[in-house]
Amino acid sequence: MTAQLNARYDLFLGGQKLAELSRSGAALEAAHAGELVARFAAAQLTESDYYAVLADAELLRVARERVQRAEQQLGVARARVVSGAAVQTDSLQLRLELTKARVVRLLQESALRIARLELGRRVGATGPMDAAPLDTTPAPDLPITLAGAINEGGTQGPQYRVARANERAAGAAFRARLGDYLPHATLTFNALAFDTLFFPKFFKQTTFTLGVSFPLWDNGQREIALSRARANRDAARAIRQDKDRAVQREVTAAYDGYVTARAAAQQAAEGLLVARENFRVQQSRYRAGATTILDLLTAQSDLDDADAVLVQARYATRLALAGLENILGRRLFPEQEQR
Repeated sequence: MTAQLNARYDLFLGGQKLAELSRSGAALEAAHAGELVARFAAAQLTESDYYAVLADAELLRVARERVQRAEQQLGVARARVVSGAAVQTDSLQLRLELTKARVVRLLQESALRIARLELGRRVGATGPMDAAPLDTTPAPDLPITLAGAINEGGTQGPQYRVARANERAAGAAFRARLGDYLPHATLTFNALAFDTLFFPKFFKQTTFTLGVSFPLWDNGQREIALSRARANRDAARAIRQDKDRAVQREVTAAYDGYVTARAAAQQAAEGLLVARENFRVQQSRYRAGATTILDLLTAQSDLDDADAVLVQARYATRLALAGLENILGRRLFPEQEQR
């Protein structure tokens, strides 16, 4: 009966173990940051489709109100034409406006159906999905300054964390390849025993061997691996440096995009109030015969445009906020998300 036990332990591999440990840690951090990037990217796309449904629904409301106003004005114009207070062209102009309004309504109904189908596809539904309406309160100020957002984006932004982690991983891989130029030490243990019994006792031999090896030439494979590792390290470093230079521009663009979109929404709200009042005045003047049909149609068109601009501005503000949160990797208004 013979029994044999062999064990081997690498004492020194030119620092490859420590380099591999560092590379694995950096790769793990890059994976976590990459997961956060993917989560916020998916959230931004979902929010975009969600807001598209809400915006198209409100634009459909605007189109329907335009049809109702056109029908009302057409009735007034016909009555004035019959009474002789207006010419035939007034009713013709309003009939044309009514036809345009109905076409716009059809187009908006189609856009809303497509947006609902896209939202359903985005969330994994087999059919269209509707979006719960949101509050129409003005967008709040950002709870962070521009300087703070730039600093947070550069240090905690998931895209920039991925770039830094990839650079560290590439640097560790390069250091591991450098270890191939150092000698390797290995400790080997060997135990041998044999006897006629099941548990050998007649003869036992135990040896410890310390071996040191140094590959002088391996057909250039070592040099090729080192060159590739160096190229990967330099590429990762260039990407990280580019991210460092781009963070200020990207965060500033997203931050200012929200601020300007918020201001545009406030301006659009004031413009809608002015357009409504102007339309009311022109409508009253036309019924009294103090203005022309062209002035009334212009006021009505301005009202429709102002209402549509306000809808688009409100959701542009929400999309701008989602873009800034995507860069920072966190929600800026978590209490609103919970509600």
